[in-house]
Amino acid sequence: MQSSSVDRDRLLAVVLVVLALSAVYLGGVHWWFTARHVAIWQEMSGLREQEATFRATSAQRPEIEARLAEVRALEASNPAFLPEMDFDSAAASLSQRLRQIVTQHARNEQSCQIIMNQYAPSTEKELFERAAIRVRLRCTLEEFQPILYDLESASPVLFVDEVQIWKQSGFQQPGSNQVTSYLDVQFTLWGYLRKRMPQAGERGA
Repeated sequence: MQSSSVDRDRLLAVVLVVLALSAVYLGGVHWWFTARHVAIWQEMSGLREQEATFRATSAQRPEIEARLAEVRALEASNPAFLPEMDFDSAAASLSQRLRQIVTQHARNEQSCQIIMNQYAPSTEKELFERAAIRVRLRCTLEEFQPILYDLESASPVLFVDEVQIWKQSGFQQPGSNQVTSYLDVQFTLWGYLRKRMPQAGERGA
């Protein structure tokens, strides 16, 4: 009986020692040492993964820049867009182009005239901005036809929209008794502005 009681006391003492050591480990070693090292190891693993991703992206940079240069070259040669980068410059260029075409096809200054030429900013929300001018011409039909053709077949691409035509009669020249017929034409002439491509090293908007 006494031996059995001693054995139980020893077993109980061993259990208590194990519990005490476990408590010491959990309270003094695991949370202050092991857990911190595990967290640091996990953080380092995450940083290594990020570094590998950055290295892979960096290795692709020359290829990405080469493809971006190809896109810029394609955009620069695209005849669908006006070469100017802002509305005012593009509208001024449209006005100059209109005067050149009218002068080319007019028999004289009186037979075909630009009566109105106004900038007309668009209020519509589109992917690409429009540069537009509102135009009024006084021309004969024979002169207006090639003018309209040259405007719509131009490069860069131009659009003639909101066309209104009235047939009028009047004296051919001031002070003259010769009456002639002409067209009073109003329309909007416009084209698209290309979007500015970010240069190498710039961050996109």
